[in-house]
Amino acid sequence: MSGFWPAAERKLADAKSTDHPLRFQIRDEAGGTVATLRPLLASDLGDDRLVATLARWREENKDRFLTIVPFDPEGTRRWMERFPVGDPSRILFLVEGPDGERLGHYGLLLIGEGEAEIDNTLRGSPRCPRGLFGQVAQTVIRWTIEGLGAQRLIVRVMSNNPVAIRHQERNGFIREAVLPLREIHEGGIVRREVVADPSRSNLPFGLTVLSYPIARGRPATR
Repeated sequence: MSGFWPAAERKLADAKSTDHPLRFQIRDEAGGTVATLRPLLASDLGDDRLVATLARWREENKDRFLTIVPFDPEGTRRWMERFPVGDPSRILFLVEGPDGERLGHYGLLLIGEGEAEIDNTLRGSPRCPRGLFGQVAQTVIRWTIEGLGAQRLIVRVMSNNPVAIRHQERNGFIREAVLPLREIHEGGIVRREVVADPSRSNLPFGLTVLSYPIARGRPATR
C-alpha cells in the first residue's frame, strides 16, 4: 500500500478480491438489470478474449489518453497487471450487459488522502444502451463518496473532447480549469504532460479539470 489513504486502499483490495469481488447492478425503471459493474481481477489476466477487447477499445480511442503506446493485446495485459489489478490505489470497473457482453469500463484512482479521480472511462461497445454510462457514473460517484469517504473527486478530460466534458457535467461535475499540455514523442510512445508555463505548450488543446461538489465536513475514512 502507498499509505496515504490506507482505509480506502483496503476497500479497493477487498473490492478486487477474487473470492468476493464487489458488484453493482444497474437497473431500469422496471427493476430489471441492464448492466453489472465488477472490478477487473487478477483472474481476468488469463482471459485472452477480454484482453483483446480492451486492447481494441484502447486503440480505437487512443487520442483520449495522455500516454499513447501501441495498444496490442500483450501490452494491454501488462498494463492490466500493473495498474487496474496490481496498483492498490486503482480500480477499473468492467461494464457488462445481462448476457455478459462487455460494454465498456469506468475507473477510479486514489490521488491523495480523501482525494480521488475518475479515470479510464470508455464506452467500448456501440450496443451500449442510451443513458447507461450516466447511471454507471452515478454509481461510481456515490460509492467513492459514501463508501470510500472521498472529500474531493475530480475528472480530467481533453479539452478537445466536448462530448466527454458534457457527459461529466451531466453527472454533476463543474469545470475548474484548463491546463496547458506539451506533447513529447519517445520512439513509438507519445506522452502529453501538463506544463506550468503555457508558452511551452505545443498542442492546440489542453486538459480540462472538473470537480464534483461534495458537502464539507464529511470525514475521510482512515
